[in-house]
Amino acid sequence: MGDAEILVGAVEASHGCSHRCGHCPVPVVYDGRIRIMPGETVVADVAQLVALGARHITYADPDFLNGPHHARRVVQAVHDAFPDLTFDCTTKVEHILAYAELWPDLAGAGCLFVVSAFESVDDAVLTRLDKGHTAAEASAAVAVLREHGIEVRPSWLPFTPWTTPGSLADLLEFVVAHDLVGNVDPVQYTVRLLLPEGSLLLRHPQLQPHLGGYDAERLSWTWSSPDPAVDELQQSLATLVEERADEPGAAVFDDIARMVASAAGRSWLPTPMGARSAGPTGPRARLTESWFCCSEPTGAQRDAVSSCETSG
Repeated sequence: MGDAEILVGAVEASHGCSHRCGHCPVPVVYDGRIRIMPGETVVADVAQLVALGARHITYADPDFLNGPHHARRVVQAVHDAFPDLTFDCTTKVEHILAYAELWPDLAGAGCLFVVSAFESVDDAVLTRLDKGHTAAEASAAVAVLREHGIEVRPSWLPFTPWTTPGSLADLLEFVVAHDLVGNVDPVQYTVRLLLPEGSLLLRHPQLQPHLGGYDAERLSWTWSSPDPAVDELQQSLATLVEERADEPGAAVFDDIARMVASAAGRSWLPTPMGARSAGPTGPRARLTESWFCCSEPTGAQRDAVSSCETSG
């Protein structure tokens, strides 16, 4: 928060998800079902975390607003018990808009930011993924949250079989236009579609021409872009982001945007203002651990797992 770091605790107010986004691994397990956690259980979990030093809570539900009235009750109960706690949650764009009346209460109870799976600004891709929103609605969601002093931290799925250099450039232009440079962890610009066993997207006829075999070691189906240059761009961006993992996201953005603009044959994207998406008290609130899902593991993550296996 600004230049300060505080300890975060994670709880869940529900398990599963009522939606069936085609690219998401959650429906593979829960098939559109959710299980609500009793409010008193959530408060008790938070109490244990506060006792351990947590001053911020992240609600780790796949979608915190699957049960909007339950979510409101949980937030109020936690706020009543621990009024100085701040929190964040994850929810879909369509929920941000459909439950707009909730945000004043959530902001008043300490909501600092919301993670939302924007995924793409290509409406055709969003339709194939069954996301339930358009790029215009993602834009509206940013405005709805900011009206109440809440920032969105969008998660992206920039690399799918339908990605083009132009669609990547469009995504970065959206980030700049909505003053989100400081809200996006650089790894988000490198995320590549994960296809676990049972993925709903495997049924999509437009995926079939790009699909390879099943990789048992990586627990996912392989796929490739029809344009090899797009796969090469993803690997180059991933290497850049991992090499500069310790730098602020806004500092890495320029080089990411320059590479994408060059691949798309466009002139350099608009450079953000000098504040680089800072809030009134400095850099906007975020978790120090980058948040992303529905994506193939990064090289650094695979290396970490291999290192653990080697060390026994």
